[in-house]
Amino acid sequence: PIIQQTTPGLDTNKWGYIQVDPKTQMTSIPGVFAGGDIVTGAATVILAMGAGRVAAREMLKYMGIC
Repeated sequence: PIIQQTTPGLDTNKWGYIQVDPKTQMTSIPGVFAGGDIVTGAATVILAMGAGRVAAREMLKYMGIC
């Protein structure tokens, strides 16, 4: 509930997890990316690391670095 109350414009699902574009990990707020348990709920470290790698790559693209 804290994220929903303190971050206007950030879309969350009915469980309070942050919604992201599955291809880029970008949230509903341009330039804000998320991954791991805050997106999927409790999952494996491997899935969280994979989401982090995708998000990092997409952040670089967003900033025009690669």
